[in-house]
Amino acid sequence: MKKKAFNSKKVLVIISSALLFIQFAMGQTSSLVSVGSNERLAYTTDSKGNKIPDYSAVGYMNGEAAIPIVAVVKTVSPVPGDNLVNVQNAIDYVATLPLKANGFRGAILFKSGTYNISNSIMINASGIVLRGEGFTGTGTIFKATKTAQHTLINFVGATGTSNITSTRKAITNAYVPIGAKQVTVATPHSFVVGDKVFLHRIPNNKWIKLLGMNLLTSIPPPNPAVTNWDSASYDVYYDRKVTAVSGNVISLDAPNMDVIDSIYATAELSKYSSGRIEKCGIENMRITSEYASETDENHGWTAIAFNNIINSWAANIEVRHFGYAAVNILFGGAWITVDNCKMLDAKSIITGSRRYSFNVEGQRNLVKNCLTRNGRHDYVNGSRNCGPNVFYNCRAITQNNDIGPHQRWATGILYDNITGDGEMNVQNRSISGSGHGWSGAQIMFWNCNATKMVIQDPQGDHRNWAIGCISPTITNVGNWSAGPLGLVESPGTKITAIPSLFMAQLNDRLVTALPIALVNFDATLNLPSVSMSWSTSSKHNKKYFNLEYFKEDINKNNSNDYYSIK
Repeated sequence: MKKKAFNSKKVLVIISSALLFIQFAMGQTSSLVSVGSNERLAYTTDSKGNKIPDYSAVGYMNGEAAIPIVAVVKTVSPVPGDNLVNVQNAIDYVATLPLKANGFRGAILFKSGTYNISNSIMINASGIVLRGEGFTGTGTIFKATKTAQHTLINFVGATGTSNITSTRKAITNAYVPIGAKQVTVATPHSFVVGDKVFLHRIPNNKWIKLLGMNLLTSIPPPNPAVTNWDSASYDVYYDRKVTAVSGNVISLDAPNMDVIDSIYATAELSKYSSGRIEKCGIENMRITSEYASETDENHGWTAIAFNNIINSWAANIEVRHFGYAAVNILFGGAWITVDNCKMLDAKSIITGSRRYSFNVEGQRNLVKNCLTRNGRHDYVNGSRNCGPNVFYNCRAITQNNDIGPHQRWATGILYDNITGDGEMNVQNRSISGSGHGWSGAQIMFWNCNATKMVIQDPQGDHRNWAIGCISPTITNVGNWSAGPLGLVESPGTKITAIPSLFMAQLNDRLVTALPIALVNFDATLNLPSVSMSWSTSSKHNKKYFNLEYFKEDINKNNSNDYYSIK
C-alpha cells in the first residue's frame, strides 16, 4: 500500500494552532482591562470611577461599516504637461451629479500614468471618490510640480460646526470620570436620541496651576517666545451623539476623555449644526512631489488634507518626497480612516514643523496599517486634540523624533501595536516651542515596540499608560524634566490575552454576544509568524482570532514584528 506523503505544512499549522491556543489560554493579561467571565471586556475602576476609556468609536462610519467600493461615474487619462485642469474639471463635473441614496455621487477612475499637477486640487462637495489603478509598476501617479509649499489634495467643506446656543445645558455632575458615557444635565432640556452634541469642557485657572502650566515663563533659560497657559484657551469640544435619554441622564456614543472635576473644570452639553461635507475618499495611487534637493523646502508639503469633513477615507496611498505629511487631518476632520498608506523619504530640513507623517488634529479618526520612513513625528497629534483617536498596527522606520502627542494637552489617544525604531513618548514638554507643556493625557500605548519610552503622568487624576510595551527603557525621566511615572504594566511582555485593545474594544462595542470559544486557523497562511486580531462571525455568532486579517497586514507593512511561532 502506498504511503501517504508527509504534509509538513499541515503539521506546522496543527502545531501552530495548538501553540496559539495555549498562548491565548495562558496569555499575559492586564489588571486594568480583561476578558470577563461573560466574555465581554471588564475594566478596573479607581475609587472615583476612572478607567481605561473605550477608544473604538473612530474612523469611517464610526467603525460600523466597511469602506465601500463606489461605482465609477467618470474616467480620466493623463494628458501631456500640466494636469491641474484635467483633474479639477473631472472633480467639478462629479460635484454636479446628484447624491445617490447611499450618500455618494460616484468615483473618478484615474487611469494609469503620471499626472503632473501644478497647484492644489480641491474637493468641496460630498460623495466624491478619487481612485487610481495602484502604485506599483504602471499605476497612477499624481505628481506635485509647484515650487512652493502647498497641499496637493484638499478635501474641505465650506463651513464646519456651530453650537446651537439655545440648547446649551450645564452638566451638573460634580465629577465625571475618565471613560464615563453618561452625564447629567440641568433641567429642562431638549436632548433626544440621535442628537449631535458637543461635550464642552471648560477648565479654570486652578487647573492650569495644578499642571504647573502657569510657571513656564519662569523656567530658565529665558525665552520671550514662551507663554504660560491660559485656561480660556483650553476649552475643548468633544464631538458626540446622544444614544439614550433617561430624565436628565444623557448617554453618549463615546466616553468622556478628560476628568471633569468641579474644582478644576465645569462642563456643558449642547447640540450643534454642521456644514461639513462627507463620504469622500482617495485610494489606490502614488502621490509624489518634485524637489530640488534633500533639504528643499519649496515643493509639495502635504499630500492629502481633510478639513470640515466626516466619514471619509484615504486608502492604499503611497506618498513620497513631501515635506510635511502624507495625510493631515485638521480640526474639522472627524470619522476619517487612513488605511494602508505610506509616507516615504520626506524632503526638507530636519527640524520643527516638518515630517509629521500622519498628523491628526481632528477627533474620532483612525490611522491603521501604515508605514513611514525617515519622518520625524510619524504618528502624532496636535494641541488641544480631542479624543478618541487611534493609531493601530503601524510601523515607523528611521525615526528622526518621537511618536506620540506633541503639545498642549491632546486627550484620549490610543497607540496600539505601533512599532518604531525610535522613541514613543507622552511627557511634559515644558518650554519647548512656545511653551508646549503637557503633551497629552489619557494616552494609551498598548503592545508597542520602541527603543525608549517616556511615560509621565500629569498631576491630579489624569492618567497615561504603557501596557504590554517592549522597550529597553520605559522611564519617567523626560527630555525636559522628570515627572510622575505613568502607569506601566507588563513591560517587556505583550498582552497576549488582548493582542489589540482597539480591535477588542471595537468588537465589544459592536457585537452583543461574544463567546471566545473557537479559533479560526487558516491552513493557507503558511506564515512563519502571525499576529492575532478580533473579528466576528455572524454565522456562528462567535468571536475568533482571525489570522487572515493579519496576513493582509503583514503583507502591507512587510513587517515581521509580530507574535512568533517557533
